[in-house]
Amino acid sequence: MERTELFRELNNLRNEINKLKGELNNLNNEKESWFNKKESLKKDLASSISEIKKLKSSSDIFNQEIIKLRNERDLFNSKNKQLIEEIKKLNLEKNELLKKTKLKYDPEQIKRKIEKLEYGIETEALGFNQEKKLMKQINDLKKVYQENSGIKNLFDKIHNLDKEIKDNRNKANSAHKKLKEIFEADKEDINKFKDLSKKIYETRKIQQDAFDKFIGYKNKFIGTNTKLKEQLTKFNNLQKQLDEIKNKIKQEKELQKEKKLEEKENILAQKLMKEKKLTKDDLLLLQK
Repeated sequence: MERTELFRELNNLRNEINKLKGELNNLNNEKESWFNKKESLKKDLASSISEIKKLKSSSDIFNQEIIKLRNERDLFNSKNKQLIEEIKKLNLEKNELLKKTKLKYDPEQIKRKIEKLEYGIETEALGFNQEKKLMKQINDLKKVYQENSGIKNLFDKIHNLDKEIKDNRNKANSAHKKLKEIFEADKEDINKFKDLSKKIYETRKIQQDAFDKFIGYKNKFIGTNTKLKEQLTKFNNLQKQLDEIKNKIKQEKELQKEKKLEEKENILAQKLMKEKKLTKDDLLLLQK
């Protein structure tokens, strides 16, 4: 290849190499930009996933508590159904006994009246006839009380069952109230869970897009870098050829210079042999 053609080819390659270096720099900036965005989104995603795991853990605890409270509420309500059926039967039995005995008062009232009369005898100053009259009244009441002890037992059972029903109802209501409180608190967490799930889904999409762009620019970077290396290899090879040509030209010039010098020296030698007058250039040649 001619020297002029080499210079032209080298100049073209230099321009192309500079262009490729500029493209490579831009591609690297784009590649790093998308990589940094992907990594930043990765941190955001990890934070959201950590938060949603905490909510899920909290929700699992809520669910366990909900199951426990529902079981408690249902158990007390179930017990009450049985007790209500039992108290209905006892009330029917009580009403039948009251009809048979024609008792007008609750046996408990009779008992309280007996206790009141006995207290009066013990604490008040009564005459003989008054005390005798009160004692007869007490004995009559005791007889009625004894005769109706079965009704008394029924009243006691009904009273105890009624108390147990109220107690179970309070416990069931308490469990239901706690359930409502948990549901209200859980609503807020459910909304947070939905928002976080949506955010995670969208972040993953954006992160995937950033990753795809990063891979795209990375592949372009590798392709351009490979092309740059090829052009640099070509440039270096042409530069070597040019250097060889320059060295060859330099060697040829030096040979020509030596040849001219040798010719001058021969002329000078002939002048000296013939004792001719030496010129200024001839004197300078002698001094070398």
